[in-house]
Amino acid sequence: MKTFGLLTAWTPISIAWLATLPAWSQGTIQLGNYHPGEVDAPVFDSDCTTRLAGTGYLAQWYLGLAPDSLAPVGAVLSFGTGERAGYIRSQYLEIPGTSYTRVFTQLRAWEASAGASFEEAVLSGGKHGNSNVVPLWTVMPPTGPNTPVGLQSFCLVPEPGPGALLALGGGLWLLAARRVPAERCGG
Repeated sequence: MKTFGLLTAWTPISIAWLATLPAWSQGTIQLGNYHPGEVDAPVFDSDCTTRLAGTGYLAQWYLGLAPDSLAPVGAVLSFGTGERAGYIRSQYLEIPGTSYTRVFTQLRAWEASAGASFEEAVLSGGKHGNSNVVPLWTVMPPTGPNTPVGLQSFCLVPEPGPGALLALGGGLWLLAARRVPAERCGG
């Protein structure tokens, strides 16, 4: 009978403890393009030699549960200057419901004058670029967060404006129109 009483006393405690498990199921990752000994992936301008520096360029991390479902996460960051040129500040992110889950990340950067977001910069024809997609596992504290090992450097790409694209398309159309099929020439 005493065993039953002890079991009865532990049942509400066990249920309360189990109810807290979902609150603990938020995975943590650390995103940055420089982690000594693990990641060293500076971002370059379109010449692929000049590192992005200062507030003239912005970057943001994109994250998803699949490589084709990436969405922006965390803050939009500017690049460091001097020795920190090409690098952004690391961010610790807690992702609800993802303890010990494989996620995919990508760093995207763009010219600040082209827009406040990566998508705006692409639409306006500003310089922009993105890294490779890197898989990593979220972890729960007290384990230290995983970093995007395998992240590679990248260069911004200048997009041609609408006028340049129209001229190129028109030129190709004229070239195709000038070409006369051999059977129409009597040959």
